[in-house]
Amino acid sequence: MTALPNTRDALGESWTSASRRARRIARHSRHAAEDIAVELRTLLSELESTLADGTQADAVALRGKLRKQLDAARERLNDTRDAMRDRAGVAISDADHYVHENPWQTIAIVGGVALLLGALFASRSR
Repeated sequence: MTALPNTRDALGESWTSASRRARRIARHSRHAAEDIAVELRTLLSELESTLADGTQADAVALRGKLRKQLDAARERLNDTRDAMRDRAGVAISDADHYVHENPWQTIAIVGGVALLLGALFASRSR
């Protein structure tokens, strides 16, 4: 009987740790999505201002200016993509480390989540 409270405590600690890691992963994903959105908004505003100025400029100069802005935006998006990959790599590494350090707790957590999802899907299908 004393093993049950200890198991419950271990699962509670594991669940808390796993939820902290999941929130960290979600936060990193949100930041990466926000970075990409900011880059795209910046690109669109730069293109709009260039097109507005383009009525006085000649077509070759306008094309060159647009090409430079697109290249700069592409470079910024590539930097953002690399930063996203780095963030995802850290999150995956953390999750991998946690799973290797706590295999039984991870199995219990995954089993509990699967049980809850199965119950939810079963109740919806009725």
